[in-house]
Amino acid sequence: TAAAAMAPHTTNEMRERMVAWHSELGKSDTEIAALANCSERTVREVLRLHRTFGVVRNPFAQPRGGRRSLTTGDLNFISSLLAANPCLYLDELQDRLATDRDID
Repeated sequence: TAAAAMAPHTTNEMRERMVAWHSELGKSDTEIAALANCSERTVREVLRLHRTFGVVRNPFAQPRGGRRSLTTGDLNFISSLLAANPCLYLDELQDRLATDRDID
């Protein structure tokens, strides 16, 4: 079975519009969801955040993802290695990163 595609993130601009549609035009959650092309749950969450905190994004949410392990320089190094030696095995690549770039 194919994995379900995740919906695109709702921009801050669209979230602000949701609030305006609700407060200024009196649109329902269902109408706003149709206009914003998102779920009613998203609409309710945005309106709740605005009502509770006065903002359209959760002010306590942590940034998504973890700290990057490789720098741009490291990625350029890997690209150069693979361009010069396309048959390089992963363990050899890791060895070169450890010795040349001090990455474990």
